[in-house]
Amino acid sequence: MKKIMATIGVAVLLTGSSFAQNAETAPAKKAEFKKERRHDMMADIPNLTEEQKAEIQKIKAESRKKSEPQRKEMKDLRSKLNTLKTAENPDQQQINSLIDKSAKMKAEMEKSKIASQLKVRSILTPEQRKFVDAQRKEKMEMREKKHMERKKMKQAK
Repeated sequence: MKKIMATIGVAVLLTGSSFAQNAETAPAKKAEFKKERRHDMMADIPNLTEEQKAEIQKIKAESRKKSEPQRKEMKDLRSKLNTLKTAENPDQQQINSLIDKSAKMKAEMEKSKIASQLKVRSILTPEQRKFVDAQRKEKMEMREKKHMERKKMKQAK
């Protein structure tokens, strides 16, 4: 009986440690998976010249450089907001102020993103624009479909 219990104990320890290792490596695997799934739409645009590719890369780099501090500040705002919400005595005015600041930043980030998209769009030919528009529409439809599926699953629970 003691041997069986000892064997079960060892099995539980080994199984538990393997789950712990999986939990530690999960974020890295998830990031790697997302990176693999992310597809460079530029590679699919028909008849894209080297000049267009270079200009698009330049626009993307500028956009990333500009948005990095904004994303960091947004992350800090969310963290502060969570801290305030979980405080012993939450200050509604401070919370509202952070929400307003967050909304303003989101709007600025969206404006910047669209400005970059419009810059890219301006260097494309009409047929390339049609292709990009069709790709975006397809992507939006897929997102909406996934959203509706998740919504149905939640309702089914």
